[in-house]
Amino acid sequence: KQWYQRRVRATLLKYWVLVWASLCCLATLFVVMTFLFDQQRFRYPERAIIFGALCYLFISGGFILGFGFNEDIVCADTKDLSKTNANVSVVRQGDEHAPLCFIQLFLVYYFLLASFLWWVILNLTWFLAAGLKWGHEAIALKAKYFHVVAWVVPAILFTIICSTKAIDGDFQANICFVGSFDNAALQFYVIGPLILFYVVGMTFLGLGMVSMCSVRHELHTTGKKTDKLETLMIRIGMFSVLYSIPATILISCFLYERFQRSKWEVGYVSYCLSERPGACDAEQYSGDFVADPTQLTFNLIKYLMMLVTGLSTGFWVLLSFKTVSNWVKLLKCRSKTSETAV
Repeated sequence: KQWYQRRVRATLLKYWVLVWASLCCLATLFVVMTFLFDQQRFRYPERAIIFGALCYLFISGGFILGFGFNEDIVCADTKDLSKTNANVSVVRQGDEHAPLCFIQLFLVYYFLLASFLWWVILNLTWFLAAGLKWGHEAIALKAKYFHVVAWVVPAILFTIICSTKAIDGDFQANICFVGSFDNAALQFYVIGPLILFYVVGMTFLGLGMVSMCSVRHELHTTGKKTDKLETLMIRIGMFSVLYSIPATILISCFLYERFQRSKWEVGYVSYCLSERPGACDAEQYSGDFVADPTQLTFNLIKYLMMLVTGLSTGFWVLLSFKTVSNWVKLLKCRSKTSETAV
């Protein structure tokens, strides 16, 4: 299970993931709590960002869960299958007797797809508000359809994956995912849906930007105030663009992995055949083989892109005067309550 990179690099990668997952968890938790305190403030299209933050809260929880259990989730014990009495671990592939693995797959894979869909919905509602001039109330009436799409589509794919036993362990980040060893699964269950969601989202983003500029020009021509509209345009536009950047890089990473994995596997086999007999046996493997010199950098970027968008939702909510004032009021109320109780 250590055939991609040296153990020291694998340890560095796991702590890298832990740090970013923890930051993402704190940022998204702050967003969700802010929403719970003042739900009326966040209307569509802004509310889609809140649900996106909720998705990243669960994604970060899945990564943290993997670090907490170390390799117990993604690896299976095969002591009985070993020729010696050594305790050998192998990566899970289609293991139906690992409930924690299925839970982690749900947290990471399901909510990753859902987060992409909420980004698509954000851009769609932005286009409806700017281009078709829908009001908040009109968009809110369609909210049930947004939820059906955002939650049901990933659920269908998750069910198919579980029924076909396409789940496998990603030992580099200690998470159960899809396509860590199977290129076909990676292509059809991860890359395909993400590219589809990405194209649709970018289409609505482009239409929304054009519509916003058109509306802004129209309001300036008529002499109406556009301060609030411009602020909303900038905030939602910045978030959508910020989301599209890590999304683009993440999809590129999955594509790179899809087309490079065969080379990594051939390199590993060549290494095993060229070294001393038994060099790649589980009991004797030294962990010196590196499939790709850029493997560490690639994985650092890949897992960062899976988590960094959650941080952007935290900044999006935090960089608002209303957020600061609401939290100040809340803390003052709690302080007065404590003083009264004393």
